[in-house]
Amino acid sequence: MSLQGYFDYNATTPMCQQAIDALFGVIHNFGNPSSKYSLSNISKQRLENARRQVAQLVGCNSSEITFTSGGTEANNWAIKGVLTSCYSIAHSQPAHIIVSSIEHSSVLEIASYLERVFSIEVTRINPNAEGMVSAKAIEAALRPNTQLVSIMLVNNEVGTIQPIREISTLLQARGIHFHVDGVQAIGKICVNAHELGVDSMSFAAHKFYGPKGVGGLYIKHGITIEPLLHGGGQEDGLRGGTEAVALIVAMGAAAEAINAALPELVFRATNYRTTFSRLLIECIPGVSFHQPSDPNQQVPYTLSVCIDGIRAEALAAILDEMHGIQVSLGSACANNKTVSLSHVLVAMGLSERAIKATFRVSFGQYTEEQDLKHFAEVMAQGVRSLQRISKAIDNEQTTSA
Repeated sequence: MSLQGYFDYNATTPMCQQAIDALFGVIHNFGNPSSKYSLSNISKQRLENARRQVAQLVGCNSSEITFTSGGTEANNWAIKGVLTSCYSIAHSQPAHIIVSSIEHSSVLEIASYLERVFSIEVTRINPNAEGMVSAKAIEAALRPNTQLVSIMLVNNEVGTIQPIREISTLLQARGIHFHVDGVQAIGKICVNAHELGVDSMSFAAHKFYGPKGVGGLYIKHGITIEPLLHGGGQEDGLRGGTEAVALIVAMGAAAEAINAALPELVFRATNYRTTFSRLLIECIPGVSFHQPSDPNQQVPYTLSVCIDGIRAEALAAILDEMHGIQVSLGSACANNKTVSLSHVLVAMGLSERAIKATFRVSFGQYTEEQDLKHFAEVMAQGVRSLQRISKAIDNEQTTSA
């Protein structure tokens, strides 16, 4: 597959051939997995096989995986379900939760909703200038009524890997539920839920070459979470509603495929990131990157690029309309809103000028080295075009004055 101009794999990925084949292979198998006859048993078996495939990617037991419609539902369920299970919402003393200020909107808006409607106390932890949320900052924010902490494993805009294991050790000693948004990590770097020590972790198939509309939640054995969707007792009573068997089977195939290829893909993406950074530095004056100083704290497939004096929005439009190259100004979900500045970059302390000059590049398994060279060349052309336009406007304004 050739996707020469696509550099927004953090937003979504194309379905891999294994997922496509699996989807079409079961599309006519319409049996309801909750029924008791042989036609339904085929669906049930395929469902459980997919659960095993996904569990191997997540690094857990298959019994700890529950399927959802995607990462947003999984985040909503984990946070609301934990608080409901603890009777926190109806309790006389308001519960307290901690999130970072750079979380995905599906976590930040849950926190705001609980705060507004149920008077849940919310602490939002800011990262440092490299996008890192420290365990010490979380420890300092803990209260006697803290019942949940939610921190993403990998930031979707700058690619910082958060110190999840350190945070989980801190919270385990206090019996506080630790939820992790793993959407930008699972299927992109090696993840083992058991080794991380988290209580729950969300994921979405379309981030690792599976179909949209399906994902799941890892729930550590022994953890109680109240269902978000009540109904017919599907998914061991944890999520009501007939399972989307075809989508789940396709997700399982994608999980198995990416799990086998992951070490090679991570190695290749690391080289691509180094190569592309070097190419940009060589051909574009004033380029810089928002990233951790320690490369081990940075995922290899994400690059937050800042070109001083250039409006990233204008450059992205030129790349798309003139060269067929797609990049993002930030989270794809944030693009549906009227927010003009990235909340992640704001929390990291960047100036408005720097934020407006920043866009995100993300690689994937269909990225090829020649794509990077072409991208760097046309980006340099686009920057020069914008600089000429800006200079002409300045000259016209000076003449008019």
